[in-house]
Amino acid sequence: MAAGRLFARSPQPLYLQVAAVFRSNIHSRCWRPGQQVPPLAVLVERYGVARSTVRQAFGLLESEGLIRRSRGAGTFVNEALPQTPTLLLPKSWDETVALSNQLGTVSLMESSAGVPLPEPLGMPCEFARDGRFQHLRRVHVTEAGPFCYSEVYLDSGLFRKHRSRIRTSTVAPVLDQFYGSQLSHARQVLNVIEAGGESAEALHIPVSAPVAELRRFACIAGRVVYFARLEFPFQKIRMEFDLLAGR
Repeated sequence: MAAGRLFARSPQPLYLQVAAVFRSNIHSRCWRPGQQVPPLAVLVERYGVARSTVRQAFGLLESEGLIRRSRGAGTFVNEALPQTPTLLLPKSWDETVALSNQLGTVSLMESSAGVPLPEPLGMPCEFARDGRFQHLRRVHVTEAGPFCYSEVYLDSGLFRKHRSRIRTSTVAPVLDQFYGSQLSHARQVLNVIEAGGESAEALHIPVSAPVAELRRFACIAGRVVYFARLEFPFQKIRMEFDLLAGR
């Protein structure tokens, strides 16, 4: 039952955690297309969970087109697996705005009053970070489902001016439209971290699954007015580089 106890430490529903493990088995080709997956009793014993939990996980994977279930025959990985669409991680401010315009936004939390920026930011920043900021936690989606979990800090004055639009969209396009010519600095760093409880639930991935983390800030007149920390599941992103650029 060790696996069951490990799953139970997470706030994420148990069947979603089990489904994420099964999904990983499929994408990693541990369970190959056309292959019959282990019997229900074997999976119950292996992962230390209830039969109903495995059935719920199978139901989710079946709805995603990853498996098919046949009464009396068993459960099989589909021969033709659906392709997971990927989006290009941005390497410039213009690419950031372009990507942001492709995403829908679902709010998870909005601070009731202005708060200071977190300390430290988790990235180099030599610019002024005073003032109050609106703190937002959100999940951004595409037609394929959750794509990105974000924590955003936006200057309280800017938030009040554009409150209605920011509540329903990503922040970068709003900043670019109204203040693009005033931006003096914009930087970001990429890290690999483990998903926390809230981001894992929002992105439908296991707690502690590796994710790409982007931290970015933007300044007006040398003062930070926007800071964001974003998490992306690896299977939904890609990066491209011109290795001879600037040579």
